Amino acid sequence: MNRLRISHRLLLAFGLLLAIMGTMGAFALKQIGEVNALTEELNGNSLPASQALGDLHAYVSQYRIHQADTVKAAGTAAWDRQVKVLRNSGAVIDEVLADYAKHVKRPETLQALKGVRESWQSYVQQNEAMLNLAQSDKAGALDMFDGEGLDSFYAIEDQLLNLIELNSSTAKAAAEEGQAIYANARHVMFVAAIAGVLSAIALMLYLMRSIARPVKQLSESVRSLIDGDIDVVIPGSKRGDELGSLARALENFQQLVATDQQRAHEEQERARELQHTIDAIGNGLAELAKGNLVHRVPEARGSLAQLHEHFNVAVSRLGDTMGRIIDGCQSIRIGTNEIATATSDLAERTEKQASSLADTSRTLNEFTSVVHVTAENARQTSSRLGVARETADRVEGIAHQAVDAMRSIETTSRQMSEIIGTIDGIAFQTNLLALNAGVEAARAGEAGKGFAVVATEVRALAQRSADAAKDIRTLIDRSSRQVGDGVALVESSGEALRQIVGEVVTVSNLVDEIAGAAEKQADGISEISTMVAGMDSFTQQNAAMVEESSAGSRNLSEETQLLMAQMAAFRIKESRSGNDNAGNASRNGNDLSHQPVAAAPARPVPAAAPAFVGNAALDMDDWSDF
Repeated sequence: MNRLRISHRLLLAFGLLLAIMGTMGAFALKQIGEVNALTEELNGNSLPASQALGDLHAYVSQYRIHQADTVKAAGTAAWDRQVKVLRNSGAVIDEVLADYAKHVKRPETLQALKGVRESWQSYVQQNEAMLNLAQSDKAGALDMFDGEGLDSFYAIEDQLLNLIELNSSTAKAAAEEGQAIYANARHVMFVAAIAGVLSAIALMLYLMRSIARPVKQLSESVRSLIDGDIDVVIPGSKRGDELGSLARALENFQQLVATDQQRAHEEQERARELQHTIDAIGNGLAELAKGNLVHRVPEARGSLAQLHEHFNVAVSRLGDTMGRIIDGCQSIRIGTNEIATATSDLAERTEKQASSLADTSRTLNEFTSVVHVTAENARQTSSRLGVARETADRVEGIAHQAVDAMRSIETTSRQMSEIIGTIDGIAFQTNLLALNAGVEAARAGEAGKGFAVVATEVRALAQRSADAAKDIRTLIDRSSRQVGDGVALVESSGEALRQIVGEVVTVSNLVDEIAGAAEKQADGISEISTMVAGMDSFTQQNAAMVEESSAGSRNLSEETQLLMAQMAAFRIKESRSGNDNAGNASRNGNDLSHQPVAAAPARPVPAAAPAFVGNAALDMDDWSDF
């Protein structure tokens, strides 16, 4: 068993416990399923069947009561109602029997139900015969009700009680089966629980013996190893599980500890050598701090000998570098003088460029103002043209209305002309009638003289009506011609107004385009002005940077002289000639410090250039822009 891994042992132990628990759960689920089936049988069949039997017994008793009331109501007004109630009661009993049959499954119960149905059908037929008899012989029907009817009722009652007893026995059997299932489940679960507890105890003891005890032994060995006992025996190294791997790892660690102790002794020896080297290098650095570049550290042996050699080489190269620095300082001084001269010329040119850009910027600003005024005038003109276009549109609408009014007048004139024609015709007919009346009055002689006078007046009136109608027609014709001329003139005016509106629209569009172009031109000039202002600002910055570079060159010259003075403190060569060279370099540096530096003349610039001291002038970010 020691060959098994701890994870496999735990898996085996817990797998056994899970198997026991799973078996118990499966058995419990099986028993619960059986109990659930019994419960469903009780709820679905036994209880509804018991309720149906109770209802059936009550309805049969009610039917017997309704039957008595019906027989007693024979020959009265309540007969039909009682018969209807009786038949409804019988229908309810049939429905209850059908509902009860749905819940019956046992053969003996089905057989008993069949007997109840046969007895009920016989009782119903007997009731029909009794009702027929009651219509003719009420006393005979009552005797039949108390005799044969009562016997049949008792027979049905006995069969119903038998059904109730059978249903009760079915429910009792289901309850007894449930008790048996419970007793069996309790026994099995008790045995399974005891088996599970015993298995858990056995597995716990097994795990303690195979895992806990070896772990305790390993922990004691580790504690001894931590305390410094590197000869302690590590138990369990031959095991095949994780504890064996841990024991073998501890053995390896034990070997590493022994190796580390040996290495520590070697490190102590190297530390002594390192301290000797540190002391030698420290002395060399102290001499180097004093400016003595001739001092060398003594040679050493071992792994640190190369460090001594590298230190001596570094000091030698530092001496050579310092000599080259002294030579370079003179070159830097000459270069700074040239830079100062160049920056002076550049400052003068930059000043002139800044003045030109300032004049250009002022001119562009004035031109931009003029273009903005032009664009504003164009926008106002466009607005005025829009108002004129709206006015022309309204006038055109009024002209259309005038044309419509003229055409309405023309139509009315034609209608009036037709009416005048009708009046003229009436006057003509009236004239003819008056003429005929005058002729008839002349034929009548003296009797018709008065009528002749009237006819003459009517004829004269008709003639005047005809003349007036003719004059009115003449006026209407003249008005129609004038209205037609007015319509033509108004239409011509409308066409002219439409052309004017079109021209106004065209002019408005052109003015809008002019305004847009002027705005774009103003924007472009503004951008140019902005760029010129930016160039002016850059030029001013360049002028300031030129002054800064001039000041920087002067500061650089001064710093170079200070550097050469500091270089004189270093001892570069050990020979006398070398010392004389160093002294000459020092004297040259001192001479350089007394020579005047050609400073660039100060130039007036729009922005004051700040002065910088030392090398700070070389660190400005503006040099990249310059």
